[in-house]
Amino acid sequence: MMTTDNEKLLEQTFAQMVAQDAPLSEGLMDRIMFDADQVLTERMPAVEASPEPMQGFGAALLDAIGGWMSFGGLTAAAMTGLWVGVFPPDLIYDYSTGVWGDTIEVPLLESDVFSGLEG
Repeated sequence: MMTTDNEKLLEQTFAQMVAQDAPLSEGLMDRIMFDADQVLTERMPAVEASPEPMQGFGAALLDAIGGWMSFGGLTAAAMTGLWVGVFPPDLIYDYSTGVWGDTIEVPLLESDVFSGLEG
């Protein structure tokens, strides 16, 4: 069982140890760093001497989107969008007419003499 005198002595000792700023010697720091370098070289795997061959633009793009599986899904979505854009179902046409009104064509020039259409 600790007495109050022992507790005070222990607290004073800890306070002195905290207050002391004992720098490490150069020799000790050199030995610590040398040991750390040895441990790192033992644990690191061997690095291959030959670098990875460079990829072309197409292979890099394919890797960026996630491979052939993602490319297949992207192609299917693009073809579906193209099909719906070129041949829209009547439901989509009716819906867009109800929301935005009838389609209006605006000529690029004052009269379309270049295309043979006057109006």
